[in-house]
Amino acid sequence: MRIEIISTGDEIVTGLVVDTNAAWLSALLLEQGWQVRRRATVGDNLKDLKAVLQESSERAEVVLVCGGLGPTADDLTAQAAAEAFDQPLTLHPDWLATLEARYAARGIPMPASNAKQANLPQGCEILDNPVGTACGFLVRHPASHGLSQLFFTPGVPFEFKQMVCEQIMPRLKYLAGEQTDTELRRFYTFGISESALSDRLDAAPWPTGIELGYRSSMPLIELKLIGHGASVVDMDAAEARLLGEISPWLVGRGNQEPASQILTLLGERPLTLMEGESRGALLGLCHDYPQLQAHFDPQLPSELAQLAGSGAGLSLTIGRAGADGVPLLLCADGESIGQTLKVRHPDPGSGRKILAFAALDMLRRHLSGLPVIADYLTLPRSAERRR
Repeated sequence: MRIEIISTGDEIVTGLVVDTNAAWLSALLLEQGWQVRRRATVGDNLKDLKAVLQESSERAEVVLVCGGLGPTADDLTAQAAAEAFDQPLTLHPDWLATLEARYAARGIPMPASNAKQANLPQGCEILDNPVGTACGFLVRHPASHGLSQLFFTPGVPFEFKQMVCEQIMPRLKYLAGEQTDTELRRFYTFGISESALSDRLDAAPWPTGIELGYRSSMPLIELKLIGHGASVVDMDAAEARLLGEISPWLVGRGNQEPASQILTLLGERPLTLMEGESRGALLGLCHDYPQLQAHFDPQLPSELAQLAGSGAGLSLTIGRAGADGVPLLLCADGESIGQTLKVRHPDPGSGRKILAFAALDMLRRHLSGLPVIADYLTLPRSAERRR
């Protein structure tokens, strides 16, 4: 099933608003087994909107269109759809009645401009919006490849996401039946650069129908093993090959963020954080954990030998930067293991994220029964300590 996304609005084209909707939707569809083949962005221009709608409908079985359904004069998506597919704008009295009832329930009259949001292409199917005034709608259009189905949604992120999850995803699953054209497996690495991973993983081609994608998300590198119609046997073999190369730096896999996966290993054990150089970056990774105590002390020692934990239980401490780097200490039930790492990154904020995850990785390795001190290719170590 070929899927394309169209984002509309001058604010998107000019960069005044970041198009987070399209990124979120692409990722959601990929998790369900459908890879978006093309994304387009178009401003509030009727001619351009009509052209891109017609072009996408001739290529794709499913087109997802976001934005331009508001009550103002520059909201042109419904009109563009009506003209592009020869389905003239028609008043949909059921949606008009819904709008009037919502305003009446709030005790205020409905502005006349909102009536525009009930003028939709003739014959379209309404997609309910329980949290806003712009309903979505579905237009079915005969195309050279068969039938193209175009889903139109509001651009307000909260409304958009709810409509996608409640109205559109069930329809897409019905269209696809049991068939998906894509399988996605995610893996996360830490302590190795994207270029070093590429040297290891891209020297030989992957099997037909399988590709490897990279995404740098400081401080991690996410690897996406994507199968297009590949068999389970081929995907398993590709995964085994991948793990054989990245296992020393593998810190998580699947759809859950690695930090959450690590904290899950704690069960309900209390965890104490002491932060100096990282300035709250470690707390940012752990803030959802309920059994957490966190402290910031800019006067923490810069020497590993002088760094102290919190006593009994589990604690992670990140000291101040010194001449040899930044000391990190894990204390676990009376035992303390530490290391001093040199972080070389031009952006201070990214450097703090690297330190925070390095400390959290010490905890992961301890809870997983692995050696707490790892060999990172991107983080030189100047000292270790075990007591």
